[in-house]
Amino acid sequence: MTTDTANEYRQAAERALDFLAAHVDDEGRSRIDPNDPGLHFKLPYMFAYGDRRQLALRALNHIEHSLLAADGSYRDERFNGPASAFLYQAGWLAWSSAALGRFDLARRVAQRAIREQDPKLGGFWNETGLGREQGLLNSSSAAAGCAAAGEMDAAELAAGFMARVIELQPDRERRFYFGLNADGKLITDSDAVAGQDNFDLHGACRPAMFATSIAGLTWLGRQTDNPRYFDLARAFANVILSHRGQPWTSPFASKTGWAVLQLNVNQPDPALTGYAASVGRRFLELQQPDGSVDLTVWPGFENGAPLPLRLSNLCDWSLTALALANGAV
Repeated sequence: MTTDTANEYRQAAERALDFLAAHVDDEGRSRIDPNDPGLHFKLPYMFAYGDRRQLALRALNHIEHSLLAADGSYRDERFNGPASAFLYQAGWLAWSSAALGRFDLARRVAQRAIREQDPKLGGFWNETGLGREQGLLNSSSAAAGCAAAGEMDAAELAAGFMARVIELQPDRERRFYFGLNADGKLITDSDAVAGQDNFDLHGACRPAMFATSIAGLTWLGRQTDNPRYFDLARAFANVILSHRGQPWTSPFASKTGWAVLQLNVNQPDPALTGYAASVGRRFLELQQPDGSVDLTVWPGFENGAPLPLRLSNLCDWSLTALALANGAV
């Protein structure tokens, strides 16, 4: 990558970070709703990764003292239930805390997530429209948080779940299914929603469903010095790369560029860096003058998307822009 290209990504990332920072007050609280965890959980990692450490610490301080209970769950029980996004958010909070040197908080959040882990299969339980499920997205996020927090037994157990999901795939040339049911079997229900419950290798797709698997397994490989976790991360990256279209053009590519660049450090491959650069170019195409991302390309949001969704999605795209700006390619 040339210096000019890296600078272009840096400038785009700074515009995005400015947009995000404008929606946070001096105490690290969301100006939209200071009590909604969904508006906060990505901010500490995002600001830390973007070299805005003081803002990251303020956001984390607000989460710790205003939103979290002593056991690492949320004070507001509406955000802790089996149908909630707690596990996904807990993963981000744990690795954000670790990135900021707060390993005590990282362990507290990770240990709360571990209460939802299946001791046999290794995934983390949620209730979804398809029933009780160990889903790849939430389970891999929680697992990444465990790896970052030093909860290695839980992280390695979760890696076994992720390996099982790959091993059970029945139709690798057509689609990839994301979850196990209460019997430990792959969910291939005919009611499964393409994109949400499976990755269609021939149609519209959501590559970001694999991002926390790739990044989390990479971190686990570094923590354990075990190359099999890098290989497992690459297996998930290969699913994205095997899409018959151009998966980087998906409006759901976002943080997958960042994720594969994490892996590329340990398993260098032009296929990974090429994909990440393509995701970065897609971000440049979608970014608006105010720094945000155009979400009218999302199905159902042709007339505009709500601000909380725009903020959360911008965090994801910014990760890829920052990874590219830092010379990862």
